[in-house]
Amino acid sequence: MARSCKCHITGETGTTDTFVKIGKYYYKNQEIYDAEQKQKETYKSLIDYICYEFLGYGDGQPFPTSLPKKIKELSFYDYETILETFQKYHDDICYWMEHKQFETEYGKLSYIFAMVKDKLSDVHSDRIRRENQSENTKKTEIECGDLSSIGTKHRGKDISSFLNDDEL
Repeated sequence: MARSCKCHITGETGTTDTFVKIGKYYYKNQEIYDAEQKQKETYKSLIDYICYEFLGYGDGQPFPTSLPKKIKELSFYDYETILETFQKYHDDICYWMEHKQFETEYGKLSYIFAMVKDKLSDVHSDRIRRENQSENTKKTEIECGDLSSIGTKHRGKDISSFLNDDEL
């Protein structure tokens, strides 16, 4: 007999027969769980990237508490877009980190995130355009196997249709 359960991510209710149990929690399906895990992994890599590349932190060193707050300010965009923006403008950010003096870690983070906020909408629109373009190419692909079924007549090398009656 199936019990009632709740999805740990979406909060939807269902039964233990239809939901998937992973660890000690129930999830609506495997895809939702995988998407959540991918999002967590991207978030961790985003924090690691910022700490190692721009703040000069080492392994095991705790990151500043203002970093998650700054990332949350950009919550309209997904973590992959934010990470892509940091990677794309890495050289620009590094240049300004070397040529500008900051009194506090918070000031440095604020400056970095101000630069990223300025470029984020461009990266987001480029990302959407690439996704739409890849979807359109998938829709318009023609399989080569289907082309073999199209009947075409091969007339050979008969040029008699070009010759006049006199030349025959």
